[in-house]
Amino acid sequence: MKTIWLICQRVGYFLLVLFLSSFFLAAFLWISPGSPGRPRELVNWDDAVVDKAFVCVDKTNASCGVLKSMPHGQPLEVDVLVAGELRTEQAQFVKMPGPSFTQWFSVDFWGGLFRGDVGVSTAYEEPALQVVLDAARHTLPIVFGTLLVSVFLALVLTGILLWLPFSSLRGAIRTALMLASITPVFIIVFILQSKALGMGLVPQPVPTLGILFACIVALCIGDSNLGEILLQFGHEVRAIGSTDYVHAARLRGASVFKHMLPGLLLPISSISASKVAFLLGSVVIVEWLFGVPGLGEASLKAAVAKKGDAVLLVTLTLLITAVVALVALVRDVIEILVDPRLRKGEGAGH
Repeated sequence: MKTIWLICQRVGYFLLVLFLSSFFLAAFLWISPGSPGRPRELVNWDDAVVDKAFVCVDKTNASCGVLKSMPHGQPLEVDVLVAGELRTEQAQFVKMPGPSFTQWFSVDFWGGLFRGDVGVSTAYEEPALQVVLDAARHTLPIVFGTLLVSVFLALVLTGILLWLPFSSLRGAIRTALMLASITPVFIIVFILQSKALGMGLVPQPVPTLGILFACIVALCIGDSNLGEILLQFGHEVRAIGSTDYVHAARLRGASVFKHMLPGLLLPISSISASKVAFLLGSVVIVEWLFGVPGLGEASLKAAVAKKGDAVLLVTLTLLITAVVALVALVRDVIEILVDPRLRKGEGAGH
């Protein structure tokens, strides 16, 4: 029961992180010039009723009032009673009031997530949720592919380095790997794109498997990604290898790897959780250089769109936060299941 309770706590924390991240960004966007609460929809004059319809004559809901006349004159104009003052405005500029923050954030956005429609992206003029999901189909395979390749290579290289008999040779190889790993991502991309190598990896309208593989290679090697994971794995393997139960297994001739594996699950999950956020930031560079229409491109378009694309920005933030928080949740669950001390330590407080 304690294990289930601890896992439920982590799941609750995961959901809270998702809600708060989207809430704070939505609140910031609400007071920005491109606030989603601004009047945007034109009035349907066929359904409008004098003295009953509530319309706006400016860019904020503070300029809204009761419609006092239907379109008349040339050009067509209407009269609107705003804060006790009768104002005349051209009918083509009169709009319906924008939603309240509660309506937009709770009903339109979060309710739209369950309905599968959070609104239309102004940058793409398409459903924002579909734009984000299409971009994620390109970005997430790159991010998690890079993570898997990096972890696998780091484990293999760590095993090779520990197997080598000469400490000086291990040090030289480790130093060479670290020097190669600090190469900036954009330089690796430039090398991969070089025609001299005959790679032919140039931006395409639809990303090819070769381009996606090149993105993984660039992210795996560059910006100290592989080097940092290698250093952490080397430290963890040495620490686990010096424990009593591993020494006992080695003396009995049992599989050392089998005994070390449970201990390696924790550092692997922790390193993976910390690297996902880093990769989601770095992937923007390789996507831009290779012309991959992923989350990086969608984020840039949402940010530079006229007055900002609030719906797309909040949807992107929610997805990226969900990916990072989900990996952290998996790490926490693994720690709870693998480490009995964690269950006893936290369970004692309940």
